[in-house]
Amino acid sequence: MSVYKKRISLIQNSLNNLDGYLILSADCHLNEYLPEHFKIREFLSGFDGSYAVLLILKHKAYLWTDGRYYLQAEKQLKDSGIILQKQNKENTYLSFLKEQKNFVLGIDFRLLAINIKEELEKINIKLVDIDLISNIWENRATLPKQKVFIHDIKYAINSTKEKLTLIKEALKNKNCTSTFISSLDDIAYILNLRGSDIAYNPVFLSHLLITNEKSILFIDEDKINEEIKELLLKDNIFIMPYESAFNELSLLRQENILIDSAKCVAYFLKAFHSSVKITYNINISTLLKACKNDEQIKHIKDAMLFDAIALSKFYFWLENEYLNNNFYDENELSDKLTQFRAQNDLYLQDSFTNIIAMNENAALPHYKAKDNPKKMQKNTLLLIDSGAQYLNGTTDITRVSIYGQSTKEQRIDYTLVLKAHIAISSTIFPKDIALPLLDSITRAPLWKEGIDFMHGTGHGVGYCLNVHEGPNVLSYYANINENMKAKLGMISSIEPGIYRVNKWGIRLENLVYIKEAFKSEFAQFYKFENLTLFFFEKDCIEISLLNEAEKEWINNYHKEVFLKLKNHFEDEKILKWLEKKCEKI
Repeated sequence: MSVYKKRISLIQNSLNNLDGYLILSADCHLNEYLPEHFKIREFLSGFDGSYAVLLILKHKAYLWTDGRYYLQAEKQLKDSGIILQKQNKENTYLSFLKEQKNFVLGIDFRLLAINIKEELEKINIKLVDIDLISNIWENRATLPKQKVFIHDIKYAINSTKEKLTLIKEALKNKNCTSTFISSLDDIAYILNLRGSDIAYNPVFLSHLLITNEKSILFIDEDKINEEIKELLLKDNIFIMPYESAFNELSLLRQENILIDSAKCVAYFLKAFHSSVKITYNINISTLLKACKNDEQIKHIKDAMLFDAIALSKFYFWLENEYLNNNFYDENELSDKLTQFRAQNDLYLQDSFTNIIAMNENAALPHYKAKDNPKKMQKNTLLLIDSGAQYLNGTTDITRVSIYGQSTKEQRIDYTLVLKAHIAISSTIFPKDIALPLLDSITRAPLWKEGIDFMHGTGHGVGYCLNVHEGPNVLSYYANINENMKAKLGMISSIEPGIYRVNKWGIRLENLVYIKEAFKSEFAQFYKFENLTLFFFEKDCIEISLLNEAEKEWINNYHKEVFLKLKNHFEDEKILKWLEKKCEKI
């Protein structure tokens, strides 16, 4: 029996009066990336993708994940006894549970978002708050205790005092007197602080209570120095132990408190006195930080320039190594790319795990090489999706290149993805349109050929914060709501793809931001402005598939890339190489 079968069996033996036990990909702050302490689903199943839901019944276990991870999950669940469920709109853990009668479900409320709790209750699931993990997980990692640091106002631009004022004004307009925030990127944004408790996200474990009179930061005090404490006190922000948030909330009386039900766990609901009214709405800070101002955009453009310089050095190095028959594996290339980025003084860390995928591995959108990396050889297709956290911005870029001879089929796929990328990048759209609606523009060149991809076209991006940031999203899979409207300064990725199972994958990604286009008698119109400064591989393009407008877009983009990068290389060889890469088609 595999170790995962044994662990699942231990949970099944503990169900007693429960019909099932649910494990979501979550921690106490509902982070995308989890501290080791909260990687429960990975501990039980062996599947380590960023998203999945594990449901353990008395005699079976199911795992739901989306199209990014089907192939990976099939491999990693092979000896676990867990039944893979390929999640789509019709097949979810919620649709499964909806079919059950008188179902009693155990789940740890400390890891359950309030809105998910409400969804489960709507389908008549009886919930029991219980932890079945702690007693079986030996040598479990402790919570991280990394130091917090100040995000210099030179980069943050707006002070904590300014942000708190805006939040309190918005609370007043919503007839609320306070707000409780558990989402770590919101807290880091409001306080102009950063940390490293969560891999790839420069945030720190904490909760924040904001009232009219004062604010309380719940945090392990060992993480913050005297300078930070003094800065917080100046803004009437007091420090209390991380574990005391529940008790402090229980002392509130006659408050109307705003809570984001998608970003706060159900555990805290038990704390509130009956005199406290809870208003569910998106965190005010989430909307504030989604829209970057002109000064922040300027800093982000500088970060993109830094990133492009590092990428140019990396790809120049790799191309020469290949020509000299020095071949590297996926993990070695990942380490090397990070080394080039880390040469910048403002570099903090990568913004997610580098995805370095060769040939058929590139067909896995979130591929990780781990212990069995593929090594380059002649005629290797290489997909690299990577990014970095800099003090002045967050980057995310995907490029595909071929070392050796490409096939016509590969060039056709590359060009179709590039056409999709150009279609959305060059579109004009009205102010306040729901961004998910634009996704169809991206996919139209692919749909025309009977092709689609199983992930969104784009996600919001933070500013020296999480590389995946809401509420803006370019995805027709999204459930559209009021907060997804196009606003000036929102940053999004644009990353269409084609994935041929056991053959190759193509994905091409830039970051863009929303700016004004023009105003007509009908409406104010917006457009996307490119932030990313790195060429597309001309040798991978089947030029006959491009129309004149698409050729013009590529040529203009490459001209901009070369002009902005050309003065940043001392090595004449890199400059000539870059100039050739950016030549007109």
